[in-house]
Amino acid sequence: MSQAVEQFGKYILLERLAAGGMAEVYLSKSTGAVGVNKFVAIKRILPQYSDHQEFIEMFKEEAKIAVNLNHGNVVSIYDFGVERSQFFLVMEYVEGRNLRQILNELKKSNTQFTIEQIVYMMKEVAAGLDHAHRCLDGTTGKPLNIVHRDMSPQNIMVSFEGEVKIIDFGIAKAETQLEATKAGTLKGKYGYMSPEQADGQSIDTRTDIFSLGIVLWELLANDRLFTSNSEAAILRKIRECQVPSIRKINPSVPPELERIVNKALAKDKSLRYQTAAALHRDLNRFLNTQYPEFSPHDFSVFMKNAFSAAFLEQRRKLVEFAKIQATNPDDKTVVTQTDMRTQARAIPQAAPPVADEGEEKLNIDTSTDIRVNLDNLKTPPKPAMPSAGQTNTNITQTRTSATGTYASGTGTMTRTPSAISQSGTRTSIPRSASSSSMEDMTGLVMKAVIGLVVVVGGWWVYNNFVAKKTPKAPAVSGATTTAPNSPNTAANGGTQQLDMAATSPEYTVTIYSSPDRARVVIDGVDTGEFTPARKTVKANTPFSLRLVKEGYTDLVTTITPTYEAYSFNGTLQRLPRVASVIINIVNGGANPELRIAGVPVNIKPTGDAYLIQAEVGVKIQALNKTTGLSAETTVTVPADQRKILDLYLK
Repeated sequence: MSQAVEQFGKYILLERLAAGGMAEVYLSKSTGAVGVNKFVAIKRILPQYSDHQEFIEMFKEEAKIAVNLNHGNVVSIYDFGVERSQFFLVMEYVEGRNLRQILNELKKSNTQFTIEQIVYMMKEVAAGLDHAHRCLDGTTGKPLNIVHRDMSPQNIMVSFEGEVKIIDFGIAKAETQLEATKAGTLKGKYGYMSPEQADGQSIDTRTDIFSLGIVLWELLANDRLFTSNSEAAILRKIRECQVPSIRKINPSVPPELERIVNKALAKDKSLRYQTAAALHRDLNRFLNTQYPEFSPHDFSVFMKNAFSAAFLEQRRKLVEFAKIQATNPDDKTVVTQTDMRTQARAIPQAAPPVADEGEEKLNIDTSTDIRVNLDNLKTPPKPAMPSAGQTNTNITQTRTSATGTYASGTGTMTRTPSAISQSGTRTSIPRSASSSSMEDMTGLVMKAVIGLVVVVGGWWVYNNFVAKKTPKAPAVSGATTTAPNSPNTAANGGTQQLDMAATSPEYTVTIYSSPDRARVVIDGVDTGEFTPARKTVKANTPFSLRLVKEGYTDLVTTITPTYEAYSFNGTLQRLPRVASVIINIVNGGANPELRIAGVPVNIKPTGDAYLIQAEVGVKIQALNKTTGLSAETTVTVPADQRKILDLYLK
């Protein structure tokens, strides 16, 4: 495999990730000692704009601002410099997608973020914004008062590991800038500006909070907030700041979260969150209160499953990029990815083991830059016995130590008390006939004694321990008896282990409904829980779900969880024609059980009515759990009518 890439100073530009009006971003690699690689992102000015002084100054300001930022929710800056008259920034490489790309991909698969995932992401962004707003100048120790001015989904990176980071402080404003922004100049994306920003007024950190509020609103509504067919119309909408109620668009949004959204989107910035830390605190409190079981690990699993193909493809590319080497260190323009197998053949060493048939079919290059010869660790082949007429001649021997090391002109043989290891050609050592015959006789006698001891000892152990403790199974005509430790038994045990290993794993499914507090029935069994509910089910196995709420039509569907942290959000429809029934239970005891349409309901105070579907037969059951007395009936009530029902348990 050979691929031309660009050498840019001490970095190798591997792949262009993005290109804007005057700059481009590359996935790059810096190579350290002993071949240690680090992947980074390099943003550099395009060559045709290298003499554009205003843009260069803005690029320098970005570097001055970003180099002071050091937070887990902000992309780090590693280096800044000039190479071949091109200014460049070396940044942390985030293996993932920006939020706009993620939303576009999720729409294709008809998937969307859950409420807790949205709150988690915005909480993380608020933490990064707070750090930027409070950042100090590293040289003077004074506050920089940074304002990002372009908080939008495009500038929020989400990694496949679930990390959330702010990027691109390219138009950020700091008090240390040499030249103030001209009055009436607009910088940033129109759809994510604050009212004061759209009006060309002076801005502060609260404008970033409004922009983040827009992102939060759009994620919850799954729609754009300020959009139109022209930029002027968008700016007019922002100045008017007419924000629709998020709960009217998405009724599953809790009232507390709606309050947070409305406060972040307040037109008057004095009524808005005054700091990103205050917004972070409210989002964090809401997440911990409403979704205490949420874990960032769940979000990481969701990202990896939702973008599994992209995640695996990116990992494959990084493995290939890691093999790229500069063929000529003095060449500053182009390097190539060399064929590692050709390079390996040029190294004078023992031939590597031949790949098996599976490796040949897959055509996978598993070569590395460092090769270790493992031939000496292999089990030595059994030496061939010489033929009857074979003699050993012209052999020079040297006894070097008590361990029995012998050297010859064609190879070496090491003799130890427990084993013999060899390399090269087997060497025979000539001995005198008398000593040889004496040693052979002694060896035969010793072998005979040892064999006799083993046989007698084994017979004694078997008769005194094994035979007495092994129960004798009764003989059955036509049946074959198998010993407990026979190969058949071992095979059966192995089969059982394989069956256990093949057991389907379990996934966690979170069930939401709009409106919430709907009763959850799974595979016809009432769970006794209400939405939002989290259940553990078998992976990739469909199950039936029924959501029941008084005054709404039952939602019945089948769900197949295809990944961990799977979520389902169902919308219940109001009953088109409703009736009500007052139920009086006679002989029900202190705590009777009441079921309407087969689903348990909470017992209401005497005189309160239950809503049911009108003009259809509805089954009503009651049970005294102490005495076992029960009653069952079916009622049909006209629309908008009320009926009193007495249930006598017997």
